[in-house]
Amino acid sequence: MRTVICFIFAVFSTLAQPAKGDLGKAKKAFERVLQLQETGKMQDAFKACTEAIEADETFAPAWRERGKIRWQLGETEFGAADLNRALALDPNDADAWMLRGDILASAGKYTDALNDYNKAVGYGRDTAQLFYSRAVVEVRLKMLDKAVLDFTKAIKLRLDAPGPYKDRGVTYTLLNQFQDALEDYNRAISLKPDYPEAYIERGYVYGQLGQFDRAIPDFTMVLKAQPDNFKAYTLRGAAYQQMNQPQAAVIDYSEALKRQPNAVSVLLARGAAYAEMQNFPSSLADREKAIELDPKSPAAYVARGGTHHLMGNHDKGFADRDKAIELNPKFAEAWLARGSAHFLMEHYDKAKIDLERALALNPTLEEAKQVLAQTDEKLVVVKEPVLAQKQVAPTESTLSAIQTLAEKQAVEAVPVLAAVPVTKPQTAAPVPVVAKQAPMEPIVPPDADAKQGLSADNLNFLARELNQVGDFRKAIEMFSQAVTKKPDFPIAYNGRGYAHMRLGEWKLAEENYSLAIKYNPRYANAYMNRSAARAKLNNTAGSQQDSAMAKQLGAK
Repeated sequence: MRTVICFIFAVFSTLAQPAKGDLGKAKKAFERVLQLQETGKMQDAFKACTEAIEADETFAPAWRERGKIRWQLGETEFGAADLNRALALDPNDADAWMLRGDILASAGKYTDALNDYNKAVGYGRDTAQLFYSRAVVEVRLKMLDKAVLDFTKAIKLRLDAPGPYKDRGVTYTLLNQFQDALEDYNRAISLKPDYPEAYIERGYVYGQLGQFDRAIPDFTMVLKAQPDNFKAYTLRGAAYQQMNQPQAAVIDYSEALKRQPNAVSVLLARGAAYAEMQNFPSSLADREKAIELDPKSPAAYVARGGTHHLMGNHDKGFADRDKAIELNPKFAEAWLARGSAHFLMEHYDKAKIDLERALALNPTLEEAKQVLAQTDEKLVVVKEPVLAQKQVAPTESTLSAIQTLAEKQAVEAVPVLAAVPVTKPQTAAPVPVVAKQAPMEPIVPPDADAKQGLSADNLNFLARELNQVGDFRKAIEMFSQAVTKKPDFPIAYNGRGYAHMRLGEWKLAEENYSLAIKYNPRYANAYMNRSAARAKLNNTAGSQQDSAMAKQLGAK
C-alpha cells in the first residue's frame, strides 16, 4: 500500500511541473504562421500559433502573433490577453507594444494606446504605420501639434501614401490652418485621384476660405463615388445656401434627409432655406419637425420663432423665444432674438433688458450692440419728447417703412462650414463672419422723400434687411446714405463691405472694412471680413494679420 501511495504522489508531482519546451518545434510552427498569414489563411495561422505555444510556452513571438490574429478575427479580449503574455515574456518587443496599442485604440482607450505606442518607439520601432497610428490617437486626445509632427514622420517614411497627407490635412483643419490643410488634401488627391474622403475634406476647407464655388465641385466628386453620402449632400447644400442659392440648397438638404430623416440640423437648415425662398409654411413644418425630434434644442425654438414672426404670429414667436431662454438661459442668441423682436414691436423697455443680457453673455455680438443703440435712441424719444425733438429731427419710423419684419436675428442651424475654434493663429483667411439672420419679408424701400427723413441708424437698419434678402445693390445704396449722414459709422461700412463682397467686388469690400476699422479699431467682425477680402485679393500677409487681430479681439 505504501508503495502505491508513493507512486501516485510521484505521478502528481510530475504533472504539476511545467513541460520542458521544445524551442525548435515552436520555431518551425511559427514559420508556418508567417507563411499562412501572407496567404490570408488566418484560421490556419491561428492553429499554427497554438501549436508553437504548446511546443514552448515561453516563445513570446507566438503569443504576439496569436494575439494579433485573434484581434483581426474579432476576439479583442483574447487578443489583448495573448499580447499581455507576450510582453510579460519579452518586455522589449516593440511589435507587441504597437499591436497592443492598436487594440487599445480600437477600444477607445486612447491614453493607454498612446503609452503603448510610445513604448514601441522607445524600443526602436520606426515605421510609417506606427507614427501614423500614434498621430491618430493624438488627434483623439486633442494633442494636435504632436499629431502634426507624427503625421509628418509617417509621410517622410512613406512619401507615396495618401492617407497620412489626408489626415494631416484634417489636423491642420482642426487647427484652423486652412492653407496648410489645402496643400495636404491636394497632395493626397494627386496620389489617389479617386479619394472621396480627401475631396470632402478639401471641400470643407474651401468653405472655410469662403470659396464655395470650389467647394461644390469637390462635394459633387464625393457624390459621384458615394451617391448616398449624407455628409456630402449636407455640406453641398450649405455651400449653395452661402452662395444665395436656396433652391439648390433645398434640393441637397432633401436628398440628405432621405438618407437620415431625423437629422435635426439638416431640418433646421432646410427650414432656413425655405424661409429665404419665402416659403414660410414649409419652413415652419421643418422647424416643428426639428422640435418634435429634439424638444430641448433652444436653437430650434429660436428658429421656429423666427418663422412665426415672419408669418405675423408674434405671440407664438415670443413664446418660442421664451422657451429657448428657459431651456438655456446662457444662450445669448436667444436673448438677442427676443430683444430684437421686442424692438420691432416697439417694446423698447423689454428690448433693452434682453439686448443687454445678450451682450453680457457674449460681448462680441455686434448686432446686439446696434439694436441696443437704436433702442436707447427710441427710449430717449419716449421719455424725453421735448428734448428729443431738439436733438433729433422727426423721422418716419423704421417700422412704418417696412410692412412686416421678423426678429432681427434668429439662430439658423445651417450645417456650419467652420472648423473647431482654437487659439493657434491660422495661416489662411476664414469665411467672412457675418451673423446669419432670419430671412425677412420682401422689403420695399421707402420713397426718396421718406429716405431723406430717416436717421443714419434707421437707414443702416433698412440696408441690413436688404442684405438679408440678397438685394445687395439697393443695400449698398442705403448704406451709402447712412454714412453720408453719419460718416463715422463703422457698422454701416462693415455692412456695405459685406454687400460688395457678396457681389464679388473684393477691392470695394476691403476699402469699406478698412473704414469700419478706422472708426472702430476694435471691431473684430470687420477685421475677420477684411481678412477674407484680402485673401481674395492675394494679400496673404494682410489677410493673416487681420485674422490674428480678429482672434485677439475675441472673434470666434
